[in-house]
Amino acid sequence: MILAIAGGTGSGKTTVSRAMKEKYSTRFNINVEVISMDNYYKNEKNEVFDNYDHPKAFDMDLLYSDLSTFLSTGNIARRSYDYVTKESHIVNTQCEIHILILEGLYSFYEARIRDICSIKLFLDVHKDIRLKRRIKRDLRERDITLEENMKMIDNFVNEMHKKYVIQQKTMADKLFTQSEDVLALI
Repeated sequence: MILAIAGGTGSGKTTVSRAMKEKYSTRFNINVEVISMDNYYKNEKNEVFDNYDHPKAFDMDLLYSDLSTFLSTGNIARRSYDYVTKESHIVNTQCEIHILILEGLYSFYEARIRDICSIKLFLDVHKDIRLKRRIKRDLRERDITLEENMKMIDNFVNEMHKKYVIQQKTMADKLFTQSEDVLALI
């Protein structure tokens, strides 16, 4: 089973996914794994892009292939994207997974991926909260300064959210306006 979590930048997708993995693994004594779309950016050697928030920045063919392999085998390749080299690579393969949680900006944006997801959740968190979280995360984890981040937010993050990310609200099985609401359910 694939459970997909989508939402805007900083909406809490990763936090919710990790909490779900922990809770379901312990509660039901099953193998649960999380994969992030952040590890499916296209390799810059193959295609140059400068907008990480556009759907075309992601290697959807590779993601679909990995998800299809999971559905047929129960195994999933764990990938990592290097923001310095602009390349992704397989870290390891997780085997005998019962539930796979896919989290990212566009977890069920494409029909072929949406069609193989059993449950689709959308985190529709207020813009001010999302952007504050993004800035904190990027300073801490990606070494992106406040000034660089504000430039990205102004130049394309907000536009991509309005143009693409938000479309998934109508495709979701369940909509949450606070990531804490999902955490309360689990």
